Amino acid sequence: MDKDQNGCEVSQPVSGLALSSIQARILEGVAAGFSSGRLSRELYLSSKTIDYHVRVMSDKLQAPNRVALVSRAFVLQILRTDSWPPRIVCETVD
Repeated sequence: MDKDQNGCEVSQPVSGLALSSIQARILEGVAAGFSSGRLSRELYLSSKTIDYHVRVMSDKLQAPNRVALVSRAFVLQILRTDSWPPRIVCETVD
């Protein structure tokens, strides 16, 4: 693991973890605090489809719930830390 100028460890972006474009949009919405219902209306998908993609991403990141999913996405540098609402780092999208 690399270290920054203060000697603190800095995590590297996840290699091999690729999200589909729809998963990226869903993760951004979850990180912004949107419910499955709101995301389903905005993305023209069923709420079950939203929940399915959240579950798949949670399994990939070994996160037991939405809060942990967002937290892991920030720690693994999947979500950018310099913008609001949260945005995906481009390299993680297929």
